[in-house]
Amino acid sequence: MDAKEKKGPAPPYVAYRTLANFLDKFKQGLPGRIDRGLMGTMSGAAQSQVTTALRYLGMISENNVPTQLMKNYVSGEEDERRAALRKMLEDSYPFAFGAQLDLGSATASQLKEAFDTHTSATGETLGRCIAFFKDAAKDAGISISPFILAKKARTPGVKRKTGPKRDEGSRPAAPQGGTPVHHTAAAPQMPAQSSLLLSGLFQRLPRPGAVWAKAEREQWVQTLQNVLVMEYPESGTS
Repeated sequence: MDAKEKKGPAPPYVAYRTLANFLDKFKQGLPGRIDRGLMGTMSGAAQSQVTTALRYLGMISENNVPTQLMKNYVSGEEDERRAALRKMLEDSYPFAFGAQLDLGSATASQLKEAFDTHTSATGETLGRCIAFFKDAAKDAGISISPFILAKKARTPGVKRKTGPKRDEGSRPAAPQGGTPVHHTAAAPQMPAQSSLLLSGLFQRLPRPGAVWAKAEREQWVQTLQNVLVMEYPESGTS
């Protein structure tokens, strides 16, 4: 079979939070059909993307009628919602789980290759598809490799424009009254910030004061320990 024939449709590429906020509206009950009249002030494009995402994940039928899976998700407690979302992702993205791909250790390039090989998404849409999947997987409590979550480093060689060089002996101009203006220096970069793995991992921390499930907290701590072993070899080891 030709490689192009094996590719499935483009996965959801709406912002994941847009879809999650929409689903939160139905905690008290689902309507008989999901139509655009329920989508409030969303743009036409966003309405179309949300509908496509619901259908791709198996939450609505071809006629936009909510499925049992959607009912289980919107009416469930936190753990039940997480389990329902995980099943949706495993069923809808089989190429990203099991023998196909180990999300716990895969790199960003491996994940991109999986989407590129098995879906018809390309260009900017491909990047948005992957962003949706990563955010949904985190919400489902699925362990994702820090190699995937780490942000790309800046391209070297790009210089920032600077103004005319000031003489070393010159001082900041003083406003009327004679008091010099003192500018606050930028905070120095800590050595650990040079690690993309640590940077990506700490970006996963929730906002201080937010509720953080125990299982997710323990999973994060375990991942941190694994990254520390890679980044900081113990003395005396070969």
